[in-house]
Amino acid sequence: MKKILTCAQIGCGKFAWSQDLKNLSAHPEVNLKWVCDVDPDSACRAADHFSVPRSTTDFMEIMNDPEVDFIKIATSHEAHLPIIEAAAKAGKHIFCEKPMAMRDEEAYKIIRAVRRGGVKLCVDLNRRMSPAMQALRKKWLAHAAAPKHNPWRYVETKREPLPEENLPHLMIRIQDESSSYGLGHLDPLSGGGEIIGESVHWLDLACWFFAPQLPCEITAWGSSRLSHGIHLRFDRGGSMTLDFSCSGTFDFPKEFYEVTDNAALFRSLHFVENDYYGMPENEPEYFGLQSDPYPELGQGIEAYRAKYRKMVAGCTNAKQLEKSAAPLLPDKGHRAMLDSFIRAIQEDLPSPCDEIAGFRSTCLAQRAIESIELKRTLPIPIEKITPCIV
Repeated sequence: MKKILTCAQIGCGKFAWSQDLKNLSAHPEVNLKWVCDVDPDSACRAADHFSVPRSTTDFMEIMNDPEVDFIKIATSHEAHLPIIEAAAKAGKHIFCEKPMAMRDEEAYKIIRAVRRGGVKLCVDLNRRMSPAMQALRKKWLAHAAAPKHNPWRYVETKREPLPEENLPHLMIRIQDESSSYGLGHLDPLSGGGEIIGESVHWLDLACWFFAPQLPCEITAWGSSRLSHGIHLRFDRGGSMTLDFSCSGTFDFPKEFYEVTDNAALFRSLHFVENDYYGMPENEPEYFGLQSDPYPELGQGIEAYRAKYRKMVAGCTNAKQLEKSAAPLLPDKGHRAMLDSFIRAIQEDLPSPCDEIAGFRSTCLAQRAIESIELKRTLPIPIEKITPCIV
């Protein structure tokens, strides 16, 4: 029988309510004992709503509780380091919201702290754990290992492919609403802007997708605070381009992914549908939602759009959607990441997204910001992306 793990939630803001507190309080292998927030009213509201027995404004109360096995951090970014150092010293495992750190030096200190403390750390860079992304990578790897093409598909046979013709490329398009980010997210001291606050998701996803390739060069443009683009090259030829716009609308799905490789196209549409082209056995794959108030409307991207239209029909303001008991949520991997981290603690397995993955997303985000400021491409030396921390 697996051990029930005792957990504490540190940070009780909007994200914690939408994901952490719901997922932890409902998990059959977790006992959510504590909630903590610098605002005592926020901590008390969370404790009351989710039936958590203890609330505090001082995270050291949690560190001094011998029953706590792991903590979940959902504070503003600049508070991660002191909480992680205290938890590692107290022998608590750590589940940290992204980004793990805002700057390289903070990330180095976190790596050192968790290794000296002998604890596991997981960064909630959840896109790599979404069922749609897992399926997309599996399909791509199978095709890369043994390419097959439809008989009507034109494939060059009169000459050998040029070196760059069969290199895999991952294209990520994000259209977002700028109003979905508070000013704290953009504050250089507490948030750092959208490359640090959001695009670490897709920098991590690219590193996971192309592993064991390592990033070796980065070019970025636009604004480090809001809309921007990033091109990331890997040492064996893979590449990723991110187009992140904050001037879009949630009336259309936010995230689209495309992989091109060896005369084939692999598409993932907002985590609800994957489509494959240029190869046999290319039927669409459909994925369930994390929260679906309208399952009768079916699956796939068009069904998702129909569900969204039904959800917003009659709404007069955004607050009504925020208070919805059953919001429309695609499965971006939040619960799978939590499940995998719990299993890692229980069975002493590697973390699903460890401190090195957390460091790399921060490091690449910082290099992207520097590339924008300098208006040039920057190398990513091997010694930079593979730190040696004692």
